[in-house]
Amino acid sequence: MVILVVMVLGAAIGLLARYLLPGREWVGLFLNPCAAAAAAGVVWISLSLAGLGVDSGWLWIGSLVAATLVAVAIPRLLPAHRRRADAAELDRLQAVKG
Repeated sequence: MVILVVMVLGAAIGLLARYLLPGREWVGLFLNPCAAAAAAGVVWISLSLAGLGVDSGWLWIGSLVAATLVAVAIPRLLPAHRRRADAAELDRLQAVKG
């Protein structure tokens, strides 16, 4: 049940990062929060299986740091990828037309 708390916190970090970081016009509304929540959940489960208990600070820190890293990486990486893909598609369409 505690994993839901961590995932909600991860989603909040993702939503905050979506509005504070540049490049949000290339990132959908739900992508950043959902990806950050998923990262927090995966790290939580992984560290729990590694033997850390709910009372361990490392479990919380690791999960929230993972959510933060994903929430910061998406708005930095996705716009460049989308610009390249859009330029390639425009070139393809212009070649077909002309």
